[in-house]
Amino acid sequence: MWDFSRLREQEKQRSALRVRLLLLAIMVGALLVFGGCSLSERLQSLKGSRTQVQPGDLPEMADDLESTADLQEMTKVVLYFKDGDGRWLVPERQEIPKVTGIGRAALEALCRGPVSKDLKPSLPAGTEVRGLNVKPDGTCVVDLNQAATKIPAQNSKAEALAVSAIVNTLTEFPTVKKVQILIEGQIRETLAGHIPIDVPLPRNMAFVKE
Repeated sequence: MWDFSRLREQEKQRSALRVRLLLLAIMVGALLVFGGCSLSERLQSLKGSRTQVQPGDLPEMADDLESTADLQEMTKVVLYFKDGDGRWLVPERQEIPKVTGIGRAALEALCRGPVSKDLKPSLPAGTEVRGLNVKPDGTCVVDLNQAATKIPAQNSKAEALAVSAIVNTLTEFPTVKKVQILIEGQIRETLAGHIPIDVPLPRNMAFVKE
């Protein structure tokens, strides 16, 4: 399980570090502003030396673009869904189009549900991805719509499985170390009343069936 007190303390330390880095960036920016006049003059002198490319100089690539447009490259991702009893998460490999922002594409596939008839969706119906961004420190910030919170108040296990499914699906990617879940652009204390999501969460395999 997650140690939420330790996670919150680590987040406070990272926030203090970000403040110090911001102050350093402001100082560096001030130096660049005062030293940027000569650079601006040099750029102005280079404007007149640009070479314009005529339409006839470009290779004709329309046919090649049309012939490759239909060849969509695919990739396999690992998604986490509930087993038939709804008690555990089970990894399922799905093949989805390989696109820029593959993490968001994987999470959208998680929202759509499993391919196998033996598995059940791990997220409430209607859950949608509003945004996703991976920070340099490996924290993936994912913004979901309000439908993601539509879990019965008494079903804390389903809530834990939903949070774990999101975190484990995204941490399958090596660039993602932790996941911060937002709802409608806001940090919430819990997803649906039980499982805290106010701090970035690391991978947690406690709810995954072995």
